[in-house]
Amino acid sequence: MKKDISIINSKSNIAVCTLWSRKESVLEALPDSLKEKIGIIGTLYTSHGVNYLLETLAQNPQIDTLILYGSDLSISGETLLKVFGEKQIDLPIILLNKEAIKEIVDSVKLIDLRKEARSGDYKRLLEEIEKNFNEEQKQKRRKIDLKIEEKINIESYPIPLSGHTIYDDNSVFRAWVKILDLTMRFGSLKSSEYEIPQKEFLNLTVTFGLYEKKYDIEKEFFEFIEKENFERHIKEVLNPEKPKEVEYTYGERLFAHRFGKNQIKYLIEKLASAPYSRRAVVVSWDHEKDQNSENPPCIIAIQGIITGDFYNHTVIIRSNDMFKAWPINFVAQIELAKYIVTEINKIAKTNFKLGSVTSISMSAHIYQTDFERVMKVLEKYSNRKEGFIPDPKGNFLIYIENEKVILEHRTPDNSTLLSREEFKNFEEVPKFIRNNENMFTPPSHAAYLINELRNAFEKLGRGEEYIQDGTSRWEIRKDAIQPAKKEKDLKNFVLKE
Repeated sequence: MKKDISIINSKSNIAVCTLWSRKESVLEALPDSLKEKIGIIGTLYTSHGVNYLLETLAQNPQIDTLILYGSDLSISGETLLKVFGEKQIDLPIILLNKEAIKEIVDSVKLIDLRKEARSGDYKRLLEEIEKNFNEEQKQKRRKIDLKIEEKINIESYPIPLSGHTIYDDNSVFRAWVKILDLTMRFGSLKSSEYEIPQKEFLNLTVTFGLYEKKYDIEKEFFEFIEKENFERHIKEVLNPEKPKEVEYTYGERLFAHRFGKNQIKYLIEKLASAPYSRRAVVVSWDHEKDQNSENPPCIIAIQGIITGDFYNHTVIIRSNDMFKAWPINFVAQIELAKYIVTEINKIAKTNFKLGSVTSISMSAHIYQTDFERVMKVLEKYSNRKEGFIPDPKGNFLIYIENEKVILEHRTPDNSTLLSREEFKNFEEVPKFIRNNENMFTPPSHAAYLINELRNAFEKLGRGEEYIQDGTSRWEIRKDAIQPAKKEKDLKNFVLKE
């Protein structure tokens, strides 16, 4: 773990912990004469980070005063109070030698100024630095060599996690790499009805946004799953005939269910006659056969929904082997969705297009027998997770106007203005991001936005021209910087290729 600290005066006895606040922002508010009286300044985002704070103090025995000044967005500040105020050194998150910690805790005074930080009162911080500074004092404790040693958990996440969404718009393989990474990192180890241990993540949603785009299965899959398996499963899903030697096929359950008969035909006709319907649902489960079966269907339901010009296809999967089965299932469902929308258009004389295909895996798991092969996928293709994914929730356009940074949120085609925000300083940005997390599909979009808004404020502070950088697909021309009181035309913008 990399520590976010700055050493300013190695002889000073004062350390400042800014918690979630940027240490640079706190330093900027201090006069130079007081900056030089600070020994170390650093952030502390989590309670776990207290270990690294203690490690830093162990290496800097001249520090005897720790000032807490910053926004406490977790419980890291409260944990510091327990350790240094109440002398609780046996907390579960403490991973260091207790005797060494006691020596540090007993020799460091904690000054809690979180209340003053919330109100933006720097006066108390200045006073405490001035009052407690002592450059000439002798060390109050010995220098201690503390080491934080943690074992990477490859066995089981301590609590069962539920709910995560992965979105992509052109690579099922990339989504698969993310699935494997998530399940191996955060899956809980448990047994299975096949007596094979598994790592399981609950209720994993994967959405593939096609929106008229063509998808061809990526050849990288064939390094780990035979191409024939994909081809065979696609044929099986679209074929109502069931071989006698198997209990079921999805094609039989969807097109020739002994109770529901041809359910796909029902779904197609329902949406052809009532495209607004929410009742176009098919079920593969057979209550008489499957409840006591040793091998019941994993896909239990499919729903089709038409919104606007798009047919959207959602698959509910009760149990999903994410290494061997999910890619095959998902690619086949894309083909089934293509078939459905084509048939709807034939019957209704419409021109609906395929929108999104979504799988909801209630038990997303990887069997222990596949762990080694999964790690090979991740070792070879972990870089695929870095690929740029356009956010279907829209683009952000950033520019400077009247000494403020303006943020416009627009639809993906840039034609419609969704919202407009004005920021006077960068400190307003984190709160905006936290309060508007629903605006982002990939989390990387939020990270990009924070970085780009910081760049804009830095340019503004230096009096330099700001142009949204090359990682953005849209650049605002100088003649387009006007108050966004109404929607702007696409001619105001230049697409950067």
